[in-house]
This record gives sequence, structure tokens and C-alpha cells, in this order.
Amino acid sequence: MNWLEVARTDAERAAADADVHVAAVSTPGELDDLRRTMESIWGPEIVPPRNLLRGMALSGNCLLVAWRHDQPIGFALGWLGWEGGVHFHSHQVGVQAGGRGAGVGFALKLAQRVLCLEHDITEMRWTYDPMLRSNARFNLGRLGASVVGFLPRCYGDRRDAFNTGDTTDRVEVSWRLDRAIGGVFLAPTDAASVVSIPPNYQELRVTDPTTADALRRQVGTALSDVFTTGRTVSGLCEHGYVIHTER
Repeated sequence: MNWLEVARTDAERAAADADVHVAAVSTPGELDDLRRTMESIWGPEIVPPRNLLRGMALSGNCLLVAWRHDQPIGFALGWLGWEGGVHFHSHQVGVQAGGRGAGVGFALKLAQRVLCLEHDITEMRWTYDPMLRSNARFNLGRLGASVVGFLPRCYGDRRDAFNTGDTTDRVEVSWRLDRAIGGVFLAPTDAASVVSIPPNYQELRVTDPTTADALRRQVGTALSDVFTTGRTVSGLCEHGYVIHTER
């Protein structure tokens, strides 16, 4: 099967469904559009200098903007990595508040997939907050990525629109690009256990931060134990991560 052609078809369909046009950016003016989009989503702390982004573009790295009616609504940023084997590291994908839930992030991820396969890269990796059930469902369910590691306090202290005052625990995921997209939701069996995550952690951070902090510590301890004991996260179920208990 020609996975590049499949990926192009998938990306075109996703962009049409989200009513966006996804394009690479590289000129100083385009990079300013990218930087403004990043700041509107996360705040100023996470916005790289334009000269750094320009250098990334000149060296062929992935800087994408999703446009809707000539207005930037989302972005994706990533580069080539080789830790643990050659792969593409998708560092950030963000969508403005008014465009979330409409498939823009999905369209950006599939556009990244096309760029990777055009350069014979068949694995993409990134991190996400394991407490966010919607992100877990997107990454593991809709895309079909797999959790391959747990990184406690991955980014240290951050001060942005989403992470200020919170612990930046992350899971790392790996997404194989030369296969059909999408995962499955599992039913736990006698040979598996579940690490539960709250249905809306971000809301809980606001309404009951003490409980939210306790849950984060609990989930972090459980996921850390999974990988230090050689077990695996096999997927998602209704309540959280399904863990194989067989050693």
C-alpha cells in the first residue's frame, strides 16, 4: 500500500471537514502570523523568537499554520529527532479557543503525517498531559498513538494559559504513520488493571485544586510504576488507561 497517498487523502479530507487550509510557513511575515497564533493560545511564555523559527524553517523543519477564511486558527511545530531511533518530534499543536472541537487539531496532525512520509519518516512522537481525558481520547483513540513512557515534571514550572501552578507530568506517545489511523477502546480483562483519570481535570483544577493535586500525584505514581516495572499501557477504556499486569 502507498501510505503517502493514503496520508495525503486523509489530510485533505480532514482539512475540508475542519474548513481549514493547512500550509507551511517560513517567511518573516508568515512567522509573525505563527507567533501571534501561538501567543493567542498559550500566552507569551511559549512563543519562540522569530529568528529561531526562521532557522528552523530554513533547515526544513515543520512549521504549519491552519487558516480559516484567511485567518490563522491553529498551528503545529516540530522537528526531526533521533533519540531512540529516527523519528519526528511534534512539539506543539494548538488551536484557538473558538476553533476547538471542530477537527482543526486533527487536520494539523494529519498534515504533519504527510510531511513525515514525504521524507520517509514513519514514526511521530510527542508528549501530553496524562490527566486530560479528552487529549488521551484524541491521541490514543482518534489517531491511534501508543503510550511509550512517563516523564514526571517534564517541563519543570511553566507559566502559560494552561499550566501555570500545575505539575507538568507528561506521557510520551509514539504514532506509527505507515498504517491506518485510529485506535480502539479496550475492555479491561482479568490480566489488566486501570489507571483512572478524572473526566474534566482542568475544571477540577479550578473548583477543587486540592483534590486535583491529589489525583495528579496518584496517577503519576501509578504510571511511573507501570514503566519502572516493565509493564505497558495497552490503551484506553471508559475510565482511563488500561495497564497489562502480566510481567
